[in-house]
Amino acid sequence: MTANVQLLSYSLAAVAFLVLALLLVAGNRHRDLGRILVVAAVLSAVWAAGLAYDATGADLRLSRVIVLEFAFDGAWLLFVAALMREAIGSTGMRILRYGGVLLAAGLFVCGIVIEAFPSLMLVSAGSLLVYGSLSTSLFGLVGIEQIYRNARSRERRGLKYLAVALGGVFAYDLFMYSSAVLLGEISELVWGTRGFVVASCVSLIAVATRRTASWSVSIFVSRQIVFYGATLVAVGAYLILVGFAGYLIRRAGGDWGAAVQVVFSSIAFLFLSILLFSDRLRAGFRVFISKHFFENKYDYRQEWLRLIDTLTSPGDELSLQKRGLKALAQIVGSQSGLLWLANADGSGYRCATSWSTPPHDYTIAADSSLPRFLERTGWVVERREYDLAPDRYEGLDLAESSVDFLDFEFAVPLLNDSALLGFVTLSDPESRVGLNFEDHDLLKTAGKQIASYLAQEIATEQLTENRQFEAFNKLTAYIMHDLKNLIAQQSMVVENAQRHKNNPQFIDDAIETIKGGVVRMRRVIDHLSQRSAERPVERIELGKLVMQAVSQCADREPVPRAIVEDGHVWVRGDRDRLLMAVYHAIRNAQDATPSEGSVSVELKRNGAECAVHVVDTGSGMDRDFIENRLFKPFDSTKGTVGMGIGAYQIRETLRMSGGRLNVDSTPGAGTRLTMTIAIESPSDAGSGDGT
Repeated sequence: MTANVQLLSYSLAAVAFLVLALLLVAGNRHRDLGRILVVAAVLSAVWAAGLAYDATGADLRLSRVIVLEFAFDGAWLLFVAALMREAIGSTGMRILRYGGVLLAAGLFVCGIVIEAFPSLMLVSAGSLLVYGSLSTSLFGLVGIEQIYRNARSRERRGLKYLAVALGGVFAYDLFMYSSAVLLGEISELVWGTRGFVVASCVSLIAVATRRTASWSVSIFVSRQIVFYGATLVAVGAYLILVGFAGYLIRRAGGDWGAAVQVVFSSIAFLFLSILLFSDRLRAGFRVFISKHFFENKYDYRQEWLRLIDTLTSPGDELSLQKRGLKALAQIVGSQSGLLWLANADGSGYRCATSWSTPPHDYTIAADSSLPRFLERTGWVVERREYDLAPDRYEGLDLAESSVDFLDFEFAVPLLNDSALLGFVTLSDPESRVGLNFEDHDLLKTAGKQIASYLAQEIATEQLTENRQFEAFNKLTAYIMHDLKNLIAQQSMVVENAQRHKNNPQFIDDAIETIKGGVVRMRRVIDHLSQRSAERPVERIELGKLVMQAVSQCADREPVPRAIVEDGHVWVRGDRDRLLMAVYHAIRNAQDATPSEGSVSVELKRNGAECAVHVVDTGSGMDRDFIENRLFKPFDSTKGTVGMGIGAYQIRETLRMSGGRLNVDSTPGAGTRLTMTIAIESPSDAGSGDGT
């Protein structure tokens, strides 16, 4: 029974020291103390494994036990000596520091000599082991006491666990070998249970290492090696426990003990096989290894500062959208990418900008699986992982027609207040490295930060737009004030006309007054496009309205040409606003087209809708202008002549009527502006007069 206790106790100690060594190696810092600590842990694992092997019946010679014992003692005394290096001062301290190490080294050499040349042994191997171990234990205890007593208060936080652990190991040895001196032999029970005591102290050493950063080491070990090594250690510990449990079952089972042991062992091996082949368990174990055995992959302070600097760099001429896209691409090393933002009406996501790749003209529908998945989960989509294991992305279908044109490796959501403001698609980096949980967390966090900046920019633009409208309303008030003065002047002329109509001077003054008023009113008409906000909705014959707008614009070159299908096309809306929208569309086409060009206005039916197409052969517009400037109020390309609200008014008028506006333009070739509105059904026709 004692041999079995010894086997289990020292086996657990070997596993514990091996795990400690893996933890230390994964620390990845440049410190001499860390290297010594790793050596001590590895030698301790070898020491415990050797004594466990001895318990199997191998019956190690005493000389080999001496070698193992003083290799174990010497390794930890060397670590204690390294900790004392800051406290060197007196000769006594030097003896304390180096004496134990030299003594253990000498005894280690003696063990080797006894093993190789037994005839040279001057003292018994037992006496060498007992009295030598008593001496090294005393050196260890005194050294630990000196280190802790002379440490600064802030350093004792980690040292106290080390002092308890190593002090416990050396104190146990001192007790065991002192009892051997008194009793004449080493107690088998104390020797056998020693492994349990040492194994329990390993956890305290690990805590002390965690709290004292300077003990970590600079050895690099890949996560794969640590994963398989840790798996091997875990499997080994599991098998030891199964073997010990099987032994107890056999001892306690009587005649059925052997059979029950076989069944138990078979079930245990089957369960182990299930665990080893579980993809979910392996993935979770990898994450556990990465989180708890390794330091962070990123210096998050530096990553955060770099992100903020990229987004707020005042000297960068790139737009905020491009800077945000660039920042995400830098994290994974992608060479190109696209940024998709939600449309104002929420119908889908358009390509707002691109990085090192041409932008897309497509719009991804809001109800397609990719944006819905990103908004629902907030996950980063990794295309290669999706291709290998699509079941991990439940509800995502990258083969559907709305997104199958996309060629990307990563899709990062831009979430703002749990709403999907947009997303970024990134290309495959040149040096392909699979993303781990830290990459995903960093990309998601950076995406949220970028989304907050973009949302703030959009809100700022809307606020600026509202303030511009407020300023425009104030300008309108000033113009109305001028109109009031003009009316007052005209009223005075009318009131005095009957009395002074035969006075030539009065006639001249009246004509001059009227002339000045006409000039000012023309200026008001040319610049004032704001009408009353509340207008009645009425039934409109659209063909007649189109012909009226074309007629009003026929005073300029190129003269617009109307193409209207036969039959009446009835719609509902604000007639004055709708007429002004068509009028503005024609005028804008005339402004952009030379006199030798052409402007045509065509009314067509399309099922339950009708469309007014205003087509010109003018200068055209590029995509960037259409997306970012055409519908921005007060952004005019006509200088002081235009106010920059014509296109904006057209779009808003159509939206108020339940319609929509589409612009298709090519620089140097011309523009097609399409105004689409629903046709009034017969059941919706009112009893009021049509126009």
